Amino acid sequence: MNAREFLPRAAPYGSLDKVPPPPLAGKEVLEATTPVVPALSLRSNFIWVLSGNAVYAVCQWCMIVVLAKLGNAFMVGQFSLALAIATPVLTFSNLHLRVVQATDAKRLYSFAEYLHLRGVMTLAAITVIAGITWFGHYEHRTAMVILAIALAKGIETLSDIHYGLFQLNDRLDQTGRSAMLRGVLSVSVVGATLYVTHDVLWGCIGLALVWLAALVFFDVRHGRCLWAPSVELSHPPGWRRFSPSRRAHAFHRQRNLMRLALPLGVVTTMASVNLNMPRYFIHSRFGEHQLGIFSAMAYAALAMTLVSDSLGHCALPRLSRLYAGGRLAEFRSLLLRLLLVAGTLGLAGVLAAQFMGARLLTIFYSREYAAHYRVFILLVLAIAIHCVAGVLTSGILSARCFRIQVPMFALVAVCSAMGCARWVPTAGLAGGAAAMAVAATVHLVLAAAVVGCLLSAPAKRAALHSPTSTQEPYDLAIRA
Repeated sequence: MNAREFLPRAAPYGSLDKVPPPPLAGKEVLEATTPVVPALSLRSNFIWVLSGNAVYAVCQWCMIVVLAKLGNAFMVGQFSLALAIATPVLTFSNLHLRVVQATDAKRLYSFAEYLHLRGVMTLAAITVIAGITWFGHYEHRTAMVILAIALAKGIETLSDIHYGLFQLNDRLDQTGRSAMLRGVLSVSVVGATLYVTHDVLWGCIGLALVWLAALVFFDVRHGRCLWAPSVELSHPPGWRRFSPSRRAHAFHRQRNLMRLALPLGVVTTMASVNLNMPRYFIHSRFGEHQLGIFSAMAYAALAMTLVSDSLGHCALPRLSRLYAGGRLAEFRSLLLRLLLVAGTLGLAGVLAAQFMGARLLTIFYSREYAAHYRVFILLVLAIAIHCVAGVLTSGILSARCFRIQVPMFALVAVCSAMGCARWVPTAGLAGGAAAMAVAATVHLVLAAAVVGCLLSAPAKRAALHSPTSTQEPYDLAIRA
């Protein structure tokens, strides 16, 4: 790989004090942002991303099954605790750059800039997780598991930024293939190391190594074929690549990209904390054993989000183009179809849990898990509501309406914390599941209200997608 390709590109002007030329528009933008390889249709993208997410989720769930079968509930609890600690920190550091990149229809930033910011933020996040582990006074083996999971998830974030590149170019077939590869490698190495060593730590180390291999030999290699520069002009003669002006300009762009994405970092962190909120309360009150039971059932329920998340991923760039172009009737029609699919999926999941929940838990886990089948029904109900709310959130993201989600998800997290504090001590695992259902309902109501506002007053929002002033592209993007 030529490392120069991934270096940030400078603006065509020689001084930061000068006013840069306006961004390209119209036909020039279309020509400059044409994908290097042909894009796939929405149907093909959906099939690929659904297949990839399905295989990946099944493999991740199989890892939990392997831990439950070859290990014990305590190992499942260690693994779940590590995820609950590492995931929120890395989620914040990600700044949801994948979505910012996927909705960057005018290529205001290059892939190199997204990759550089993701790498810096990931290193900072791993450092923070190490500090949490040090000051948390966890048992030595548990602390090592947390650090190993943090390393693996950090490598995963670098794959995720390549997925944003694939998504922007409507080539989710690469995302699907990468997810399948990482999923199969994950369950294979965890199962093999756990069978040989009976130690969850070595399984987590193996997980980090195979994800690194997938990143280097698949994501980076295929990402180079889709890499394209941002919408900028050529450098003037004599421009020095590593001049002080260039470095200052690159830093300025990175800072502004971070400012643009920061609200999404806060939002995704609160969403992750909200999802893990019952786990924190259950672990504090009942320990790793009960946490392992709850996490195993919750992960099985999360399989329902495969279809809704896949729909959101493949439709996000198209929804963004429709909204930015003022084609609101098509935007509304596509969003309603996505909601119908998500609602049907959620209803089917609740019915399946009601009539077959205990049997499924016995088959895939053991009778110990099946004894909590009523908790499983509540978990499935919470995830069903979450699927519908997630589709509405995709509509909000496609309009590049980032900041409004901060108070929205803050309220959802507060409701989740209050529910857990009230119900977990008295109702145990069922209280945690009930708190998840209440938080999902609040999320659904708030997201529906925001989407309604976007559709009722679209002119002001859509104007943000069509910069006409002489300001720099990133200054215009921040306003969104």
